[in-house]
Amino acid sequence: MPKKINEMFGVTEEALKNEGVFNGFIDIDSKFHVDPHLLEATKIFELENSYQRFKEHFTKIIHLLQATKSFEDRLFRAAHKELIFPEPPFVSLGYSPEGSSGRGIGPGIAMNLTKTAWEIVQAGITDPVIFELVGLIEENIGADRISDMTICIIFSDLLAYSERVGKNLNLNTVYVEVSGKEFWLPAVLGSSSPTVLIPYEILNDLPIANGAGDIDRVCAYNEELRNRVNDIIGDSWQNETKKKKRITKRELKNILLNHPEVLQDLVEQYKNNPAEKYDFEKDPSGQLIWYSIAKEYVNLFPLLLDVDKVTPENILQVVIKICNNFKVLVEANGLAVHLWNDSKGLRNERFAQLLFFGIADAYCNAYNLDLNREPNAGRGPVDFKISNGYEARVNVEIKYTSNNIKSGYEKQLPIYNAAERTQYSIFLIIKTTDSTKALDDLLKFRQSEVSSGKRAPEIFIVDGRINPSASKAK
Repeated sequence: MPKKINEMFGVTEEALKNEGVFNGFIDIDSKFHVDPHLLEATKIFELENSYQRFKEHFTKIIHLLQATKSFEDRLFRAAHKELIFPEPPFVSLGYSPEGSSGRGIGPGIAMNLTKTAWEIVQAGITDPVIFELVGLIEENIGADRISDMTICIIFSDLLAYSERVGKNLNLNTVYVEVSGKEFWLPAVLGSSSPTVLIPYEILNDLPIANGAGDIDRVCAYNEELRNRVNDIIGDSWQNETKKKKRITKRELKNILLNHPEVLQDLVEQYKNNPAEKYDFEKDPSGQLIWYSIAKEYVNLFPLLLDVDKVTPENILQVVIKICNNFKVLVEANGLAVHLWNDSKGLRNERFAQLLFFGIADAYCNAYNLDLNREPNAGRGPVDFKISNGYEARVNVEIKYTSNNIKSGYEKQLPIYNAAERTQYSIFLIIKTTDSTKALDDLLKFRQSEVSSGKRAPEIFIVDGRINPSASKAK
């Protein structure tokens, strides 16, 4: 099984919780990000001035842009320099789909951001909070990069926090010098790489105003403003085009800059709204709870694989047994209820992917199988690979019927068809809707592919609905 931070450092989960530390996974991407809106109310001693530091950084940029005459002058270049943020070292939150850490903001993205910020300032909006909402309108800026940007600005505060926690819990530490300051930071025993610990109270799982769809969240407590914004967007959208189905960030930016009073209202509404804290106890999106659920079910329902060693010849049979057992756990042993949160809402697809990965990983470890699991955990497929003279791999892709299963299947086809004969692929579909049309269409599509002589991933169906009615049960 993947390891959590507390396991890597040899302390209890309770010990980290008492220090307010986010107890994430070392080797699996997290969808949590540092939310600057939560910094203002943090009770962490070392972070008491972090939000002020954040605002001061962007206030300086706004002052530079207010005096800027063109994109060519030195004040603009100075503002651009302040908006370049390297990927924060030693931090692993992993919101980015490219890896287990963010990507920072390089010169190119920073240039676009500086130009957008200058346009906003020219429209009369000078509140530094606008940089918390820039994900609404700026391409390539999402929660991961806003998180990285925030971490860079408050980095020394996070180092001081990590140093104190390391001392309090008597963790192994290593010496580092950052920006002329000395720190002793936690490090896994035997490693020289430091770890920056993040307080869970400044983390969120939701994007920070990451596009037009998030305007309702920004306006959550002001229905009048929400309706006004949506009316403006709707009217402008209908005037511009009727061909597209969704508004782009660039188009939204043009609309809001043409109505700066609305953009200012959005800023004020955002400032006045309480920050949305994530409930780590209930973990509604299942970011962490899948781990304990997987361990519980593996212990309650062990799997007999009937193999001493996985080989290229039997790898497919082993993975099919794991898939079959996952199906039984979901359909007959109550695992389906965990696909849904306490409000009976469906947890996102990533939860199911991680849950399958955790269960499969535990079964493999229980048998000490010579099986290399390449999870890409939570980012789509779970890969099982074995090499013994030649390589054999089984790829398991997990999808809900409530999502676009045909599109996901079609994306796998060219990869699968181009692979060697030792490549196997299973498309594990979890039925989360009563309608069978999308599933029936996909099964017909696969049959047509096979009939025309093409290779096509196997389709494996698991009913993830809770207590389907007798008329629906099959």
